Amino acid sequence: MEEEAVDFQVEEEADPRRVMEDLMSQSFASHDGPLWRARLVRGAAGEDCPLEEVRASFPHTSHLILGNHHGIADGTSNVRTYNLLLKILNDVIAGRPIDDQEQLGEMVSDDEFRAMVSAKLIELEEDPENLQRLVEEKKRVKKSVPLLLQCYPSLEGTEMKTEVLFEELDEDTTRRFFQRCKKEGVSVGSAFTALVNGATIDLAKKAGRTDDTFTLNESHALDVRRFLSGDASKHLGLHITVLHHAVEAPAAWRESFWAYARTLHRSLHAKLSEDGHLLESCIIEASQTPSAADKATSAFPPPFEDSVCTNMRNLDVLCPDVVGEHVQATRILRGASNHNLAHFFHTFRGRFLYSCCFSAHILPGDTAKALVRSIFDNLRSFL
Repeated sequence: MEEEAVDFQVEEEADPRRVMEDLMSQSFASHDGPLWRARLVRGAAGEDCPLEEVRASFPHTSHLILGNHHGIADGTSNVRTYNLLLKILNDVIAGRPIDDQEQLGEMVSDDEFRAMVSAKLIELEEDPENLQRLVEEKKRVKKSVPLLLQCYPSLEGTEMKTEVLFEELDEDTTRRFFQRCKKEGVSVGSAFTALVNGATIDLAKKAGRTDDTFTLNESHALDVRRFLSGDASKHLGLHITVLHHAVEAPAAWRESFWAYARTLHRSLHAKLSEDGHLLESCIIEASQTPSAADKATSAFPPPFEDSVCTNMRNLDVLCPDVVGEHVQATRILRGASNHNLAHFFHTFRGRFLYSCCFSAHILPGDTAKALVRSIFDNLRSFL
């Protein structure tokens, strides 16, 4: 940018969730910038601080909502940036000097990952019949209608706008959930995905579905940095890919939940070990035609996934500087402008934090709320 533009506003006593939803509904000036914006929502003394030991020394709570174009950053970039912002803020308040010349991160292209995809595609092209089978299979999956949308269609004319639902577990419940997952031999991400699927099945049964089994399509966001050579921990930018997955679930899933969660866990990790993170990109490239690649459209295709899951695990690893002497972060929630149904979850400062992003023009708000309520009611019942 020839002239730096900052899109920052302070709002008094606003609802942070509504501010977040408003930011998600606003487009970015892609050619001119800026490709990020921020809103500071001032809170009242003692408001909403979940940590009692912090509340005594830090009685004033505010909410910082940071939004950016997804083309320039992913969740890891955003969380690292937030950590650096807090570090600088504490240094400024403390009067410590700031070195403006120090580079705090590296904007890196996805060239290495694209090369991995190209190498995998060359390998797949050695068996054209199998590659064509994979392409046709993906076409069939993308024509499927998510189970909840079959059972709970949204009303015509509903506004196309992302809405957000939040939930969190306290430290004790978080610890017990993680311990139970470890005891049962499943990852937290697999167990939570199984809970999402189970709640989806229950809502379908409530709507009258009588199937004995259900196969639900999942999309899992993956951090590409874990597959790159060398130290990619400081890579900023967009470095994610998607792993699609589906496994059969019994209608009576609750009676054998942990067995179902183990089946899902094994299947998901087997797909990952078989280069599933590369396969999706390869199929997209193999499916492209010159006309399709050149055609630009603003219309969103109807969703085919029953769920999109993005699990960033323990954010404390990416945020070592949030416990400052002048400013502390007590809660971090993530989300993205979304036209299907996406589940964002991670832990931060010992608590499991969750956001559900959806658009009511796709899924009715009451249905989304019932789904989230069912997920967490079931989670607590399995502890």
